[in-house]
Amino acid sequence: MINKNKLLLFTIITLLTLVLSSCSLFYKTYSRDDAKISETRFDEIIEALNNKDSEALKAMFSSNALKEADNIDEDIEYLMDFYKGDIISIESAREGSDSKDGDEREIELRTLNFVSTDEDEYIVFYIDNLTDTKDPDNVGLDMLQIIKQSDRKTQFDWGGDKTYCAGIYRPPTTETTPD
Repeated sequence: MINKNKLLLFTIITLLTLVLSSCSLFYKTYSRDDAKISETRFDEIIEALNNKDSEALKAMFSSNALKEADNIDEDIEYLMDFYKGDIISIESAREGSDSKDGDEREIELRTLNFVSTDEDEYIVFYIDNLTDTKDPDNVGLDMLQIIKQSDRKTQFDWGGDKTYCAGIYRPPTTETTPD
């Protein structure tokens, strides 16, 4: 009788150990650190702007965003002229979405940074497609928007109907408004 109880106890402990360790393996495999991902992307964007490295900035965009953008090279030059100063402070917010349909998976990260430099205050917003198993050409930046914080009410909506565009958002002007 004692041997059966020991065997049952050993079996229960073994099963619990396997179940608990498989949960931690699952968590490590499928969790992501959105804060770290968005911080790394932000650092890459700012470094490219500060170094006036248009090719580095362009390389961050997905192939599809580059195809859909109207004037990506002009828009990059616009951003490089527009954004000025050394960073004094940053406040960030992000929103991640993860959708799965069978074997197809899409992960998108929207990041909003309030940036104060020694010259001005900006909003740096971007939509970053982290994964798209259906269309890998979507992986990378989809949209980048840098505006002055003072223009937030008229030019910012989290990449919604008012401001979404593939590539780089530029505020409408007489030069950029279609006829």
